[in-house]
Amino acid sequence: MWKLALALVLLYPPSAALQPEGFLDTVSCSDGLSCRLLEDVLCIAGETVPDPETGPVLVLTEMMMRNKLRCQERWDCIPCVQVTLRLGLLESPAQLDGGASMTSTHLKKHNGKTEEFLRTHVLLAAETYPSSHCAEVEVFIPLGQRDWYNNTQGLLHFDCFPISISGELYVSASTRPPYLSSHALQLTHFGPDCTWHEAQDAVRLCQIPTMEVSVGLEEAVLHVWDVPEGQHFYLWLYLNQTSGLEGMSENITLLTAPENVSLPISQVFPCLCLQVWPKVEDYDDSPRTFLCPFTNNAEALSRAWATSHLKVKAFRGVLSCSFSAPCDLPGELVPCWKGEDLACHPLHPQLRKGLIRIELQEFPGLKPHPNLCIQVISKGRTYIQSCLKEEIKENCHSLEQDLLFWTTLDSPGNFSVHVLEQGTWVHITQSISIRNGNLKEALQNDLQSGECMLMWQADDGENGTLWTCSLEKYCRTRWILAWMITLFGLCSILFMLLLKKETLKGWLRLLKEDYSSKGALQGRHVLLLYSPDHVAFERLVGTLAGALTQLQVSVSLELWSRGELASLGPMQWFHAQRHRIKQAGGTVVLLFSPGAVAGCAEWLDWKQADVKPDNTFLASLNCILPDFQNGKTKGRYIVACFEKLLAVSDIPGLFRSVPAYPLPSQLFAFLLALAGPGIDFEQRSSLKRHAVWISKSLERAVQECQQKEASWEYSPLLPLQSADQKIKGNCHPSVAF
Repeated sequence: MWKLALALVLLYPPSAALQPEGFLDTVSCSDGLSCRLLEDVLCIAGETVPDPETGPVLVLTEMMMRNKLRCQERWDCIPCVQVTLRLGLLESPAQLDGGASMTSTHLKKHNGKTEEFLRTHVLLAAETYPSSHCAEVEVFIPLGQRDWYNNTQGLLHFDCFPISISGELYVSASTRPPYLSSHALQLTHFGPDCTWHEAQDAVRLCQIPTMEVSVGLEEAVLHVWDVPEGQHFYLWLYLNQTSGLEGMSENITLLTAPENVSLPISQVFPCLCLQVWPKVEDYDDSPRTFLCPFTNNAEALSRAWATSHLKVKAFRGVLSCSFSAPCDLPGELVPCWKGEDLACHPLHPQLRKGLIRIELQEFPGLKPHPNLCIQVISKGRTYIQSCLKEEIKENCHSLEQDLLFWTTLDSPGNFSVHVLEQGTWVHITQSISIRNGNLKEALQNDLQSGECMLMWQADDGENGTLWTCSLEKYCRTRWILAWMITLFGLCSILFMLLLKKETLKGWLRLLKEDYSSKGALQGRHVLLLYSPDHVAFERLVGTLAGALTQLQVSVSLELWSRGELASLGPMQWFHAQRHRIKQAGGTVVLLFSPGAVAGCAEWLDWKQADVKPDNTFLASLNCILPDFQNGKTKGRYIVACFEKLLAVSDIPGLFRSVPAYPLPSQLFAFLLALAGPGIDFEQRSSLKRHAVWISKSLERAVQECQQKEASWEYSPLLPLQSADQKIKGNCHPSVAF
């Protein structure tokens, strides 16, 4: 428990009049002067007139102001401003040049004697929004006191202009009428706040209860006591953010007596503040006391970081991220490269950005890559790290095969290459990960000629560039040797089988089972649609399509029609295949993958932006979605996925209106659906045996892709709930996406 210091801030301008009812102005002068306050004053100074040729002129030489209290009762005071004017006399120009002596303009009886006096009017005016107040003082100066001339010894005190707590008052003073030699004095005065010791116990608006905060394991408690008798106060909890004040609840608590206000510990953050202000009738602009007790609380700061989120994505070649948190937190967004050691190493300092809550921040010069991540770093500590999602990855190769290079070109034209290893830039000649000399030379040549992927280029004049290269390109020659060794091993196995007659007979029996289902699927036509996520996934799709072909199914597949696709385009090719399948009474198989699900969600945005899709699966959505929306799918569509790459529940609900088969566990049911009704027992048994062998082939292909993709997570899946509202029109080959 600790005692909180209270600070007051005036949030609204005062609305009370400057002259409260029941308070009277007073005026006094220093010795030798006499003055009185006039009534029925017009707040108009009048036109400026020249100095008289004879006689002295009153001069206002200085204006001073100080805060005072004006009270009706002991506990009901208001602050006001006392104005003090320093006065002096200036002889007329004629007399300054040796003219006649000055003459009095007025006679006045004083102590039974008639004396000569100079009478002058001083006008005081005070303005504040939305009120104004002025006063006129008549001053009598005895002309017999020669020591007044050309000095400033007389003082005039005016009590007083009311001012609100922390208010602002504009005060001006001038003679009436004003002379050319005597300019008006002007001054702006700022009223006291409730920290003024004289106001704390006397001004009603400054009387506040005592408050303390205690923090427990499950809740924080605000203890309120010493509530002034007869006073009520409003209490409001809110989050103090640069974007504005965010209330913790819509209700404002009314404090009428000592009370304890509890708050769950999960809602206690560094920016959690409270405001307290008195409930005063006819005064809606009461000054407010605000407290932010958790600003320096380490646990509250840790809780704010724990509830923060960072989302990183790439769209149209631009890397961007958004940060959300309950409070404005200090820190930086730092792009980093995730290497083979799984640690993320920060990139060039120029790429760093200040942390801004909610606002979308882009890195326009940095090209997205699967190895890129964004870290949120504050005071040298990394709190959050988020990496790019799987949809931007084009190949299913290991991330360890991608290396990051930093190249520079000095003024003499020398080209230098460094590679990032274990978070350190090492010259390529000293690299441990690239031991082969020929490989180093090939990499340097490709970097210098621009064959690798350009990631980012510095703009500070150092002529530095970030590149990324995949070692798979340079390791293909090694695969030739591996295939030769594999072929030699297969030949050796065949030779051993020939030596064992019984084993050979069993192997020959398997060869006779040539994936022919004895007519169950013979002559069936299938259009297999998929999203080409990466190379390994296409190999997996090719394995499934090849097995169906062995079962005498006529398969239309994008992977086998690249030449035709290049000449016709995805949409025209799809229409041709769809027409052929429809004429033959075939089936369209939608094979979903993480990339296909993400593509379906993004397709809506593409349609609005009038962007043409880049693969057949997305191109076909314009014709496929209306069939699913209108229930025209029976006997025409089948949905499937590879269960270890995508769960059936992750397939958008719109497409699960037809049977969805997870492969390879339900491959037999999938084949039966393709075969349709009417197959006999023998065909069913044969189809079941072949389903076992096909499942094993698919399992090996799925494992191969999983091994190469283990270090990646797929992007969040977006719902397709609004597809039926956004897809309009009919299916035509010339439809523009």
